[in-house]
Amino acid sequence: MTFRPVCVAAALLWCLASGADLRAQATVFESGADVRIYDVGIAMAAVPDLIEGQTPNVNFLAKKLDFDESREDFKPFQSRYLVVINARLTPPSAGEYEFQITSDDGSKLWLDGKEIIDNDGLHAPESKTMVLALEARPYLLKVVHFEEGGGAMLRIAWRPLGAAEFQVLDESVLSTPKGVVRVTAPGRKRVLRLGDSRASGDRRPLSGVHPSYDLADLRPEGFEPKVGGMDLRPDGKLVICTWSPEGGVYLIDGVHAADPKAVNVKRIAAGLAEPLGLKCVGKRLFVLQKQELTELIDHDGDDVIDEYKKLADAWSVSNNFHEFAFGLVEKDGWLYFNLATAINPGGASTHPQVPDRGRTIRVNIATGEQQFLTRGLRTPNGIGIGVDGEIFIADNQGDWLPSSKILHLKEGAFYNSFSALPKDWKKKEATPPVVWLPQNEIGNSPSQPGVFKAGPFVGQMLHGDVTHGGMKRVFVERMGGEYQGAVFRFTQGLEAGINRFVSTDAGVLFVGGVGNPGNWEHAGRKWFGLQRLSPNGRPSFEMKTLSARSDGFVIEFTEPMASDVDLKPEDIKLISFHYRPTKTYGGPKIDKRIVAPSALRVSKDRLQLFVGVEAMTAGKVYQFTLPVTWRSVARRPLWSTEAWYTLNRVPATAGPKLRGGLASTAKLNAISVEESAAGWHLLFDGKDTSAWRGFRKKAFPTQGWSVENGELRHHKGQGGGDIITREIYRDFEFSCEWKAAPGANSGIFYRVSEKGGSTWSTGPEMQILDDLRHQDGGSPLTSAGALYAMIAGARSVAMPADHWNHARIKVQKSQVEHWLNGTLVVSYTLRSPQWYALKSKSKFKDMAEFGEMLEGHIALQDHGDLVSFRNLKIRRL
Repeated sequence: MTFRPVCVAAALLWCLASGADLRAQATVFESGADVRIYDVGIAMAAVPDLIEGQTPNVNFLAKKLDFDESREDFKPFQSRYLVVINARLTPPSAGEYEFQITSDDGSKLWLDGKEIIDNDGLHAPESKTMVLALEARPYLLKVVHFEEGGGAMLRIAWRPLGAAEFQVLDESVLSTPKGVVRVTAPGRKRVLRLGDSRASGDRRPLSGVHPSYDLADLRPEGFEPKVGGMDLRPDGKLVICTWSPEGGVYLIDGVHAADPKAVNVKRIAAGLAEPLGLKCVGKRLFVLQKQELTELIDHDGDDVIDEYKKLADAWSVSNNFHEFAFGLVEKDGWLYFNLATAINPGGASTHPQVPDRGRTIRVNIATGEQQFLTRGLRTPNGIGIGVDGEIFIADNQGDWLPSSKILHLKEGAFYNSFSALPKDWKKKEATPPVVWLPQNEIGNSPSQPGVFKAGPFVGQMLHGDVTHGGMKRVFVERMGGEYQGAVFRFTQGLEAGINRFVSTDAGVLFVGGVGNPGNWEHAGRKWFGLQRLSPNGRPSFEMKTLSARSDGFVIEFTEPMASDVDLKPEDIKLISFHYRPTKTYGGPKIDKRIVAPSALRVSKDRLQLFVGVEAMTAGKVYQFTLPVTWRSVARRPLWSTEAWYTLNRVPATAGPKLRGGLASTAKLNAISVEESAAGWHLLFDGKDTSAWRGFRKKAFPTQGWSVENGELRHHKGQGGGDIITREIYRDFEFSCEWKAAPGANSGIFYRVSEKGGSTWSTGPEMQILDDLRHQDGGSPLTSAGALYAMIAGARSVAMPADHWNHARIKVQKSQVEHWLNGTLVVSYTLRSPQWYALKSKSKFKDMAEFGEMLEGHIALQDHGDLVSFRNLKIRRL
């Protein structure tokens, strides 16, 4: 049977959006503005940077930009959320316009990517204005607003210069892409607060292309493919299908040439319905449409398709926009692909579902026989050949899926989505993922998996991601016949979110991007893309593998660690958690715990590091974060600091002996030659307390405080009071290690004056706390590392009770930084408008001298609990 399919309307199609395309003439627009709200949950004093690749908690079309707390959709959370508004603004005529933004708390406004109004900071309703000369053309409008607590409002207005009154911007001048499916997701979203200087790849997405690969563009001018499928023909030419109203198939020559200008594009077919899979089998070409698997036949050899021949179509399809047919992979004479379930706008599953959805299908190429293999998938936008020649699947977060994941295809498997099961379904144990992809951290909308066939990571797996962007790397090992492993960041810096790729025997990766409105977007990127990544032989320093053992994990690096890397167990941040699938959309990390490494052992060649873990627990995800300060022997920094290992089974094999059991390579209570040259000196050498005395006292306390085993300790319930340095410091950098007993509370104060009645009435405090047991650990404002009761710390940074933490405080003029275990957790400016706004809302609002001292003592707090200090050092700046 031959036929020519008709392409369906694409107004509600799944994919990505890019702000830069809001002015594209081919885009259909509707009146209004796109409003997205993100539940941040941490204290903010200024507009933060939203870490990209995250789905909003709330998304709606606004007819006018005038909001206050009476609107439930505008104030969905009591406090601490971020509002991002995007729209196309079209002035009715050219001329000068005065813009006005009014907000409580801070806000900023951009036009065409240029910041126009800064109304930032903590404040009650406050207005700022700016006059601009505008042409009679569309502009890209962006507004970002944060809410910290109390009242909430945001209004954006304008007036032609000279007009009497401001008018709120509304649907008469605002527009946004039409037919957007406003998918949302629960959970806290991550931002970078003002002063957060963490590097790309350090608990945030990468910003560039992997150093071991060179990137080349493969799109001739004017060719803008939304890649739905791709493969190489035996003659080396690339074939792609496009997910667009045209439903085209293109033959691309010159993709292997050094000069991208050698690329030539020829359309060989069109009119396909949402083609999201393409496969070359020898000289035969197959394309997967929404409703059928089609062979494209060129009878006369002119590279133009003459016949569209159905191979299979025995699966159910309704008019729901989300019922995609995803991917196409060949193995042993069969073609494999996945069927997505139907959803409602917002992301919830449609009920009831038509039969056959959420399944993997294979079709025999020779006979057209069709077999259903699995159940329980939701949005499996990816299927490919991975390790051991096995087939793997990527699935997306949703109901019954607390996070995105990579799965191993097993005939008869159930992957835990109940939305499309038949009524007579008998409950079956779910097949666990090979790796979980914690949502918004390392994944959001994962796409095609595959394998590196050459290059520095040969044999490992990788996959694309449409919303989180770039590509991720997966190291897989087999335990008891089941796969499990670790996921790492691999590369960003690509022109669009990656939907499909081809991996060649030479290690080259051809990557295809895609884009469309709807919150499946790699923010700020294009709606299309076609590029090539080629191995260049240049090295990188990163975790190459992460293997499980019965008593911990072995990290293998791509290069030896430098000999001066100071290996401290407390510097390796290790967190365990698990997921619990429910019928709600997505889900939180359950039983999240800080895991203290029980041992560190490094190999003689410094390529391997064993991290001991007591009580390894199956069913957990172990998240590693290494210090961003680590360097290789070639002085290269870590390309990425994080890895996530999904432990489905605990191995029987123990970790390697390697070399020693290193707690630290540094000497306690000592100053190195390098530190001495930089101006550091000790405040405590493990014995002598002469650098300290009691607050408002001449001597060091005789009770409460003691020196034991080279540690300066305060004992529980024994009094003694706070102690302070004998010397006064103005601009300085202070460093120490502290250890809190279970449930303990203490603090480090700075610029303390004895004119005050207490250390804390004048000196700001860096909090010391056992976050897991003390009630103050329930609030970021009072957790370890925080500027106590004013600016939140980072609760996942602190080590658990009875383990050492490294703290560093830097005060230079009015700029202050709190560092905890190598992480910048607080940054602020003393006596700034933001400082006074914070102070006015805090317990210190009536303390006139709090934070006003230009110099003062360092103080350690007696809070009545057991706490220990060592390696107390300071240098003047």
